[in-house]
Amino acid sequence: MRYLRKSQKREPEFKGAITAFLALIFALLISLVGALVESASIQMTKNRRRADAILAMESTFAEYDRDLLEQYDLFAREACEEAELQRRMEYYGADQMEHGMVKKELLTDNDGYAFREQAIRYAKNWLGVDMPVKETEYEFYSETYLEEEELVYMDMEELLAQDENTLPEEGNPISAVKRLKSMDFLTLVHPNPQEISSQSIAVEGLASERELQSGNWGKPTSSAATDKAFFAAYLKEHFGSFAKPKESSALRYEQEYLLAGHTGDRENLEAVCKQILSIRMVVNYGYLLTDTAKQAEAGALALTLCSLLTVPGITEVVKHATLLAWAYGESVVDVRALLKGKKVPVVKTADSWQLQLANLITLGTAEEAVNEFDAPGGLNYQNYLLGLLVIERQGALSMRSLDLIESNLHIRADEYMTKLEINSKATLRRGVKDSFATFFGYE
Repeated sequence: MRYLRKSQKREPEFKGAITAFLALIFALLISLVGALVESASIQMTKNRRRADAILAMESTFAEYDRDLLEQYDLFAREACEEAELQRRMEYYGADQMEHGMVKKELLTDNDGYAFREQAIRYAKNWLGVDMPVKETEYEFYSETYLEEEELVYMDMEELLAQDENTLPEEGNPISAVKRLKSMDFLTLVHPNPQEISSQSIAVEGLASERELQSGNWGKPTSSAATDKAFFAAYLKEHFGSFAKPKESSALRYEQEYLLAGHTGDRENLEAVCKQILSIRMVVNYGYLLTDTAKQAEAGALALTLCSLLTVPGITEVVKHATLLAWAYGESVVDVRALLKGKKVPVVKTADSWQLQLANLITLGTAEEAVNEFDAPGGLNYQNYLLGLLVIERQGALSMRSLDLIESNLHIRADEYMTKLEINSKATLRRGVKDSFATFFGYE
């Protein structure tokens, strides 16, 4: 008998078997796992392509104009055609895809809404929740004075015409105001009119006047009423004025241009000063109607002027015409004070009233004797500008702002975009295709 060593012993053999059902289940499982792996792989490829497109879009919009940002805190990029967009997207890694523009927003669209939107956002971040202008400081403009003045003068002229009478010229404040209104306005209110800037711009080729390119982003949503105040605060911060001229700008009095829209500094300053004069006349005339002493003084002067007239009721009408003339003269003195950097009370008192009725006769002549007061706690010239900016039409302010930006930076604002949506088409492996949208907007 032969004995086998332990290492030479044969291992037991086992026979394996699998049923057809198990083989089928196994094949299905393998197919399912393969499908899941393939689906996950395709989805990962899609995600990579979309991430590439987003990154390329952000990189493309990172090519914003640095001068716009540094001088006006605005983000905008030069607009481009689809061919240029395709090249920029490929340059930044979104290659092997086709990119087409769906819609874009230009800086000038909808009366400069894109510009205004960024300006308001900047002001809110800068100022926080504090309102830059209080309601009582800017809702002060009214046509009350102009309507009252016209009616009083019409009544006075009709009464005088009944007997072909005229009021004496000497000592007549109404005649004095007619003389003031015939004078050059800036010579009347500015201490040194020769120092007023004479710079001007040609607005014909600027954004507010020329035919603009337009995007297709659509109409904007309505903005909050308080946004007007924030927009005015932005304009005050970034544009010069008579109180704080901007030396390097095409116009030195930029805020005045925003309000008036004339080509020259002098014309814009005059227009704004006349607006302030109208505001002050409303307030001053309203005060005179509450001051019995000044009404009595005006009544006594009216009685003197009408002493030789036989027209019934003329004295009362001349009294009110005298009050209106007095309010005009006081308002001229107010504008003078504002242009000198002084403050004027919102509403006058007997102590803060500056112009005596007797001095109204010599106002604007070499014999005048009027000293402007400085009222701590009142409003200065810049406060009035800010209020006027709030009540001005927002679209006009936006387009005139872009006029100044174009003049100062030598660009065309309708060639700059702030938002863009594109559609990208990518071909994945095995003929699988994917189409997706990518959006970018400066926030």
